[in-house]
Amino acid sequence: MSADIESALRSSKSAPPMPRLGRKSRLRRIFGQRAVIMLVINLAFILIMTRLSPYFLYAGNGFANFRVMLVSMAMDSIVLAAMVMLLVGGMFDLSVDGVVNMTGVITGALLVSGLNVALAIAAGVACALVVGLINGIAVTRLRMNPLMTTLGTWWVSQGIAFGITQGISSHTFPQAFIDIGYAQPLGITMPIWYAVILLVIAVWVLAKTRFGYHVYATGGNREGARLHGVKVDRVTIISFVLVALASALSGIVYAARLNAAVPQTVNGLNLRVISGAVIGGCSLNGGEGSIIGALLGLFFMTMLTNASIMLNISPYWQMCILGVVVLIAVGADALAKRRIPAA
Repeated sequence: MSADIESALRSSKSAPPMPRLGRKSRLRRIFGQRAVIMLVINLAFILIMTRLSPYFLYAGNGFANFRVMLVSMAMDSIVLAAMVMLLVGGMFDLSVDGVVNMTGVITGALLVSGLNVALAIAAGVACALVVGLINGIAVTRLRMNPLMTTLGTWWVSQGIAFGITQGISSHTFPQAFIDIGYAQPLGITMPIWYAVILLVIAVWVLAKTRFGYHVYATGGNREGARLHGVKVDRVTIISFVLVALASALSGIVYAARLNAAVPQTVNGLNLRVISGAVIGGCSLNGGEGSIIGALLGLFFMTMLTNASIMLNISPYWQMCILGVVVLIAVGADALAKRRIPAA
């Protein structure tokens, strides 16, 4: 069946060519087409910033600033691991912020009411999964536009977060819950552990499993994949649910680290993750992208934000700079797509 899918995708003029099966295909899925470029850009940026501000990577303070960047990126990477799968499959999800905030609020409210940690977390995750399932079914079965669908579920989930709290944060959680965000096994903080585990799993799924191949096939040529046996609707629904699950984990970790359930814990997380993935080589048209490339793209976005703060650049201009970088990445992706038919 895999050979048939590959043949169909290669023969379709409307879809970008799929990578060949085998070792080269797996390496391409692991590293993507832009990973090496992003690695060079990141290293060059680190060298430049080290010259401009010695505290950017200053060993005298134990690389404290670099550790802050790693933790910040780790929190975003929890969602990135699942979002890359969704992007490669040709979809995206703007409801992430609402799901993160809703999960943290529901879990926190239940903890404050006296429910034990496991049940409170289970309830929060269950609500997030419902949102992911609604997104997937609405886009696949009802053929609703993914932009408007996920914007709608973002408003709903964000509204639930505000409705439960009435704008007032919940505080004072059990230590067992706080440890979810602050424990440091082997001296490494928990968000980094979560991010590493999820990213490794995501790399393996995309590079080594049938589901990963079906994700690429679905994003490369949805109808061609459907004609050759790929259950594209199921692939899409699962991908949306995985993003919701990752968002739920992120919401729980944020609540644990803040020791508070805040209705607006995150703002712009979805855009940071999608932008980082696109900068790292994920195509908004689907069919292309890798976890490693997306991670390097997110790292660049994190460093750029941190560098802007260290150089005392106004937050308003920071937004402008990030926007220009995203526009350049999207433009490069569009130009690459225009050249494919002529190749």
